[in-house]
Amino acid sequence: MSAILKAMNVKKIFGGGKDFSETVALNHLNLELEKGDFTAIMGPSGSGKSTLLNILSGFDFPTTGEVLIKDRPISRMSGDELAIFRRTHIGYIFQEFHLLDSLTIEENVMLPRILNREVSLKMFEKADQMLKFLGISEIKNKYPYQVSGGQQQRAAVCRALINETSLLFADEPTGNLDSKSSKSVLETLKRTNENFQTTILLVTHDPFAASYSNKVLFLKDGSIRTQLDKKGDQDLFVKEILDNLTLLEDDYDV
Repeated sequence: MSAILKAMNVKKIFGGGKDFSETVALNHLNLELEKGDFTAIMGPSGSGKSTLLNILSGFDFPTTGEVLIKDRPISRMSGDELAIFRRTHIGYIFQEFHLLDSLTIEENVMLPRILNREVSLKMFEKADQMLKFLGISEIKNKYPYQVSGGQQQRAAVCRALINETSLLFADEPTGNLDSKSSKSVLETLKRTNENFQTTILLVTHDPFAASYSNKVLFLKDGSIRTQLDKKGDQDLFVKEILDNLTLLEDDYDV
């Protein structure tokens, strides 16, 4: 099976030149994600988590190396081509919900298809299907400021999936939520992965959030240092994640 995402020998350098010191954010990193993977990335502040996510999703480009999504090298695409490719094939969930207060929840969910200039009954049917699947149909006519943070984040998940994207990036998606809302969003991601075989890459500092994945990659100094596969139940996985973080370095942001 061909990997849905492949990062090959990716290096990212910031700064450098005559008057500036050079910072290596990613150091010859290799990564492959297959269809249906649910992978978490953890690491201390400055380990390269955000840089890696930006490069894998096409918001930034490596200094050297290459990223392929569905066998296409995204760094070789033009700006317009990449924007369309991202909107069609990639979903992105941010820590900040990034919903538009001037649009209803349903309109926010449909926004990627609206930007694709699609106006059809199928678009409304797909939005209703996703809203029902994530249990927020009853708020579809409300505005973001009228609903809870957890409901806003589930709407953001709907929006990320409306184009039937096969690859979903989640950047600290529970960072602004209380524990009850966080659990609801994480269970939503898990069901999405299991029901649609959506490949999910989750960046988090929270071992509990990471425990919803099937595999955790531990990043340090721009390199993947170790990998932990889920073998037991969730409580055991949380403990194993904490043990790995402790072994790797004491200053992880947990």
